[in-house]
Amino acid sequence: MTLPLADTRYGAGRTLVCHPGGPGMHPHYIDQLAALAGDDRRVVLLHPRGTGNSPRPADPLAYAVQDYADDLAHWIRREADGPVDLLGHSHGGVVVARVAARYPELVRSVVLLATPAYGGDRAVQEAQALQRARAGEPDCADALRALEEQGDDYPSEEGLGRLIARVVPLWVAPMTERLRRWQARVAAQPANVDALRYFNERVFPVLDGVPADVAEARCPVLVLGGELDGWAGPDHLAMLEKSARDAVSVTIPDSGHMCQADSPEAVVTAVAEFMDGLSPQR
Repeated sequence: MTLPLADTRYGAGRTLVCHPGGPGMHPHYIDQLAALAGDDRRVVLLHPRGTGNSPRPADPLAYAVQDYADDLAHWIRREADGPVDLLGHSHGGVVVARVAARYPELVRSVVLLATPAYGGDRAVQEAQALQRARAGEPDCADALRALEEQGDDYPSEEGLGRLIARVVPLWVAPMTERLRRWQARVAAQPANVDALRYFNERVFPVLDGVPADVAEARCPVLVLGGELDGWAGPDHLAMLEKSARDAVSVTIPDSGHMCQADSPEAVVTAVAEFMDGLSPQR
């Protein structure tokens, strides 16, 4: 069953709908993308089911990729005057790829930002290798301790928000004061435990259909991510670019999985150029 999603809007004009990831994180963790808004572009930051101001499904298992995709398609039909541009970060990229595949009439173009092409053991091993390589950085060492202390248990929703923030150093380049301010905002945002548990236990271990969805997309695709991303790095970008009919790929130097926070100017520039029909600088 689809749910009526809330959203946060910036600017006016051609609509770019941004679907956050997590899943379960508060949507404002990607509010750096509001810089794309202006007099000729409306940026809509979507609040997926169970996050931000959107309703939570009664069923704690109602967090399948298709559930999210159906919600997004319903929002476009209700709120947009014709096809829209879509941007998805991380899990959000998995969702927008599904929408582009199943509902092509609703989509003008797609940006896959830090989007995984696969999950399972291979993805875990790659991420852990990068984490071990950064264990000498104090912030990363603390993040690894946080993960070890947490184990397999899930905290409260407020606790999950704080845990995610503590793990942030593993998802960005070395921390800066600007990143610490963003990290503090993330720590104050509750996260949906049901959504993250469903993804970790039921979606990620068998995540392999994203390239197939991308291959079905009939619209232009921008594949964008950070070179230091342990979860959706260069190998993922290359696979998604190769799968698409009409794609360009851009790798952002010295940026991790949260590249919109690491390198907001580079992300905004690449997306804006793509939206304007230009070729982003690789």
